[in-house]
Amino acid sequence: MKKLVYISGALFSSITVLSVLFKIMHLSGATILLYFGLIGFALIFIPAFAKYKYDKTE
Repeated sequence: MKKLVYISGALFSSITVLSVLFKIMHLSGATILLYFGLIGFALIFIPAFAKYKYDKTE
């Protein structure tokens, strides 16, 4: 679980930052990257992080 949290956090955070850079530079594909990064962050990283923290406290 710890590995999933670290890898998904790093992956989706870097995708989101890269998509913001693409948006600033007006490159194509920025919107799709931004959606993918934010949705992945919300649907994969946050629940995995919450479960990891919950399991760690028990």
